[in-house]
Amino acid sequence: MTKFLRPQAVAAILALLAALGVGLRIAGTLLVVGRPVTNPDAIISLASHEWERLPTTARLARTNEAAVVVLTLPQPATIYNCHDCSGRLDRLQHLGIASDRVRIIPLTAPGTHGEALAAVAFARRTAIHRLLIVTTPYHTRRALAVFRSVFEGMPVEIGIEPASESSPAQPARWWASPYDRAYVAYEWAAALYYVVRYHVVIWT
Repeated sequence: MTKFLRPQAVAAILALLAALGVGLRIAGTLLVVGRPVTNPDAIISLASHEWERLPTTARLARTNEAAVVVLTLPQPATIYNCHDCSGRLDRLQHLGIASDRVRIIPLTAPGTHGEALAAVAFARRTAIHRLLIVTTPYHTRRALAVFRSVFEGMPVEIGIEPASESSPAQPARWWASPYDRAYVAYEWAAALYYVVRYHVVIWT
């Protein structure tokens, strides 16, 4: 004899499936966030994906002429953590940013958390009070959460700008291309890792 689920159970299952469907559909857009900073003292372009991040960094630097441009330098630098490290100054010069405006800060720890730690040390040395981060769109929410966590208690305003203008990212249709699918999956996995490893929650 076949047993059927009660109407309440069926309704609950359908609601759960609908929620999962909505969550998957917006998994890309949930990762992208922008927080402007007026008159930043420093604009920091996070390492790697230079073709995406440096054009946006240069645009912001041209608009905010008093800001220094900060580049992070992983140790050691590889094509995986800083794809075109040696060419970044040339790229910025080509985009109208003189090399004497650029500061390169070496990392003593890996990843986005290491970049935030290096930025804190730089801010303390240079009395930075307004910092604007530039990174790939899908990286923005995690990067902002990490920097805010590391800078907690410091009198520094933290903002972030997604490098959308030069990125192939399509957050609203993230499932439609290999680039988007891979990046979205990576960022959600990284978000879970950062909760465990650094106690940083990206959705706060």
